[in-house]
Amino acid sequence: MLSLTFWSRGAAIASVTIIAVCGFLVVDDELHARRARAELQDFWLPAREMDHALLDAELEAGDAIAAFLDAPSERGHQAAQRSVAQIQQALDSARLPEGSPELLPQAMAARHRARSWLTDNASIIAIASPSRAHLASLASEQALARATQQHLAELDSGAAEVRQSLRRTTSVLRITVVIQTLLLILLVALLMLGLRFRVLAPLLRLRSDLERSSRQMAHAIRPTGPPEISAVAHDAEALRRSLMVAHDTSDHAMQALAQSSPLTIAVRSQLDRHDQDVPGVIGYHRPAEGVIAGDWWWAGEDGQGARMLALADVSGHGVPAGMLALESRTLVMAALKRGDSPERICTELASGSFLPGMFLTLFIAVLRDGSLEYCSAGHQDAALVSTRSSSALAATGPIISPLGGSWQLARLRMAGDSVLIAATDGLLELAPQSSFPPFAQRAWNRSGQQPAECLELLIARARERSSQWTDDVTVVIAH
Repeated sequence: MLSLTFWSRGAAIASVTIIAVCGFLVVDDELHARRARAELQDFWLPAREMDHALLDAELEAGDAIAAFLDAPSERGHQAAQRSVAQIQQALDSARLPEGSPELLPQAMAARHRARSWLTDNASIIAIASPSRAHLASLASEQALARATQQHLAELDSGAAEVRQSLRRTTSVLRITVVIQTLLLILLVALLMLGLRFRVLAPLLRLRSDLERSSRQMAHAIRPTGPPEISAVAHDAEALRRSLMVAHDTSDHAMQALAQSSPLTIAVRSQLDRHDQDVPGVIGYHRPAEGVIAGDWWWAGEDGQGARMLALADVSGHGVPAGMLALESRTLVMAALKRGDSPERICTELASGSFLPGMFLTLFIAVLRDGSLEYCSAGHQDAALVSTRSSSALAATGPIISPLGGSWQLARLRMAGDSVLIAATDGLLELAPQSSFPPFAQRAWNRSGQQPAECLELLIARARERSSQWTDDVTVVIAH
């Protein structure tokens, strides 16, 4: 099957060829028509008008001279003189033709004969007497008129030929324009059909296969259309196969993990468990190693309709961090359900037992009636974001560790278009130069103020910064 490149080049060459050939023919016909019109206007019509005027004057002079010869009289002599003067006047007032040097002598032949005749005979008529013998030489005037008539007929024939040529040229010009228009219409129709069947139809088939394979990974993506589109389909099929291999590998790993480590799966399920969905609160949780993470988040509602959420980041990775995460999550969730204040919860957590070197950051927030109450135990990545501004929620106490500490509760008003976004440090760990509030605001604006889309953008933008995750990642959005 011909490639789109070859097909497009062929269409372009055909278009240029049609336009060039038809344009050359149109220009040539137009130039020929202009030359014919100029020759007709500048040469043949003036020559005919001049010969017509000479012929009329010569015939009138011939009649007047003949009448004078038949019945000589003073009145007839004056009429003959006036008719001869009209020939001279016709010569003086005639518009001289213009044209090629080869045609001009032919056009001027009648004029030259008339001028010669006047030179030879005008003085004779001026002094003419009633004697016929004295005017016998004037009989040559009849031959002059006949020559002018013959010359006029030749000019009429030449003008007719030029008119016929002009009509043929005009017809050819019209036919050329019509043919060019039809060819261009045909070419446009072929381009539209080619675009539809050679480009759009293969793209629609490819799109259908991609949509189906996104739902059914086993569905193969068929090569279709010209080589360029077929190459895209081949690459998409290679990507589908690699995703299937990765999916199968992940599935086998999860099955092996489930069979060999049920306790690990149970811990992970407890960290991901929520009693109910909380309106306006969504979150994301991803461990950096295996299936157990040191991060966790939780959201719930109290009896008065206030929404509560908590987000924690335990130091380290793996099973020790997961066990501390499970223990702290259980304590915080139970305390919030009892109605304990966030600062008291931080104090109770700090009084518990920790393995050497273990600690955690904790962010607890309560949203009710357009206000935000929060307690941040060393948690850095939390901000109030709107379309126009973003502000970080400063820590209200130290991290939770065996060293203890004191924590306070902060209260803020939330504008109608603001949203609370909190994350663990794994989200921006690969880009320490980035500040969390502007990063979150850009994602919020790009998402069109859609929380789910904003959450995906935050994860995607952070993932683009590295070839792999290096820390647990948890993100919570409340609006």
